[in-house]
Order: sequence, then C-alpha cells, then structure tokens
Amino acid sequence: MSEQIFNPNPCLLIGLNSPGNLEFRRHHRMLMLQRLLPVLVDVLGAQQLTDVSRDLELLYWPVLGHSQSPCFFEVPAFLGSVTPDRPMEPALVVERLMAAACPPLPMDVAPAARNLERLRKHLDLPSAQWLRLLCAYLDYGGAAWPCFELPASSLRALLASWWGVDLAAVDLALNDQLSLLGLLDQHEPCVANTDLKSLLGIWPATVQALSLSYVTDAELFAALGLSV
Repeated sequence: MSEQIFNPNPCLLIGLNSPGNLEFRRHHRMLMLQRLLPVLVDVLGAQQLTDVSRDLELLYWPVLGHSQSPCFFEVPAFLGSVTPDRPMEPALVVERLMAAACPPLPMDVAPAARNLERLRKHLDLPSAQWLRLLCAYLDYGGAAWPCFELPASSLRALLASWWGVDLAAVDLALNDQLSLLGLLDQHEPCVANTDLKSLLGIWPATVQALSLSYVTDAELFAALGLSV
C-alpha cells in the first residue's frame, strides 16, 4: 500500500482531503446536486422547500456568492450580538446552484474514484446500488445533501428520479447487501416518514479505506474487511 493506515487522530481521515479526492468530491457533489434539485422542486411542499433551501445555503454558500457562511439564528448577547442573515429565496438558491459550473475532475484518477470503481466491478454493483454508495461517500460529515423527510414511498420515487432508475432498482439499492458487507450503516425501513440521510449513512472506516491508494485490489478489499 502506498499510504499508511495508521491514524494518530481518527477524527481526521487520512487522504479524504487530498487534492485528488477533494476535486473528485466537489465534481460529483455538484453533478449529483444538479440532478437532485429539479426533483426536490417537484416533490417537496413549500415549507419543506424553504427549509431545504436554507440547508443548501449553508452547505454551498461559496457557490451562492456569500463571503462567509451565513448565520440564520439569534446570537446570544454574551457572545456578541449579531443580526441574523436573511435566507435567500428558494427559487434563487435553486437557480444559482443549477447555473453553477461543475468543478473539473482531477487530472489524475483520484484514489476514491479508483476504489469505488474497483468495488463496482468486484461486487457487480448495479447502477443504483453504486450511486447509493457514491452519494453516501460524498455526504460523509453531512457535507453534500440537505436534510428532509418524506413518506417512504415518496422517498423511493425521489431516489428513482434522482438516480435515473426504476423503483425495482431503488429497492435493490436499499437492500441489506452494502450494510451486511460493512460498507454502509444499517437502515431500518420505516412505514412513517424517512429522511434521506438515514439511507446514506456510511462508516468512517469505509470512507477512510476508500480515500487511500492501493497497489492491488486485494489491499483495498482487506482494508474494507472484504474477501476477494
């Protein structure tokens, strides 16, 4: 292996923010976000869209033209009184994000890209299952997608539109395979409202392993605890 897995500070994942991985994540976050936004506009009610817009403004504030992360709540006087920022109109947030240029991919193939492709081939992952793994990796730390809840059936339909697949493919993507392999957190199906984040929970150890470079496929699978 070209990088050591020993990490003196497990809160900071080695390789996650290397230039190649950072550029890979920025590219695919914007690519997938611009596929998600029209679906959200169609599916969410006015209040949910307002809440999601505020989340997006906090996640993507540099893209939206802010000089710093906005603050939407009252700051206690003992911390220094600050007037809360006024959130942008949801239509404007969506318009600007849809018009944003997609950051380029790195010149060399990023370790994360190579490792995700190795997993796709080794596990014979169908498109939707691979996209679920990709979206989970991109959202590690809550950095990519807004937080919202929908009835389970509506969320399945949203995923189908977002990933460009049918409902049967979504059901396959949400089965237990990736959880049983230890790649993703276990999602408990719920008849009530389900939040998107719960479907994309990923273990830090998975993110760590996917972010490093390996000479052979076997080294990657060993780091993930998978048999070749």
